[in-house]
Amino acid sequence: MKEKYTESDIHIKSPFLQKLDNFWFYYKIPVIVALVVVLILSVCIAQSCGKEKEDVTVMYAGPYLYTSTALEGVRAELNLVMPADFDGNGEKYTNIVTYNVMTEEQILEYEKKLNSDGSAIVDRSYFSNQLQTYNNYMLTGECAILMLDPSLYYKLVEAGRLKKLSAVFAELPSSAMDEYGIRLSDTPLYKNSEKLSMLPEDTVLCLCLPYVFGNSGNEKAYSNMTAMFVAMAKD
Repeated sequence: MKEKYTESDIHIKSPFLQKLDNFWFYYKIPVIVALVVVLILSVCIAQSCGKEKEDVTVMYAGPYLYTSTALEGVRAELNLVMPADFDGNGEKYTNIVTYNVMTEEQILEYEKKLNSDGSAIVDRSYFSNQLQTYNNYMLTGECAILMLDPSLYYKLVEAGRLKKLSAVFAELPSSAMDEYGIRLSDTPLYKNSEKLSMLPEDTVLCLCLPYVFGNSGNEKAYSNMTAMFVAMAKD
């Protein structure tokens, strides 16, 4: 029977492990960076495979959870707003990405709604996973048009990820709430919509700056995103 190596004799009896240990010591940072790039590319590829060709993508992240049927209604409403058939294939198509993200306060309120005495327990790991997936998606740069819960919006403001409204509009819409965000519920789009108006009234519409990865890094694609954002936010 071969004896199992002890910690003290690994360097003596296993040159391979010693070389592996040395490699990790000197090259762990490049390896980690490479793995992050692979993860981002994998998400981009996964998002682009198996779906219809979209003209533009719009993302919602917040406490409201759409059914698949309602999402088709949202898509139809946004297709009507789209100012042009951007890809020229004869059909306007809005891709919609959603993440069901809640703050701790929103989770507690949700628990109360489920059970009047507050005994209902919500699976917080689900919302944690949704938040992580949202954060990973934001790293892909695939989407610049965002409809967000205020808690997520202000994090992007602090991170410097959003485009100023003054760089998009010659005259700010009346629904502008600050330098970067549009109060969605103050827009005609929301007021005249059956499905979009299901979103909370404090939902913020905003536009990300171009990113190093994804569609937002493409000048033409980003121009289309900006045109769609303007159409969604206009008075």
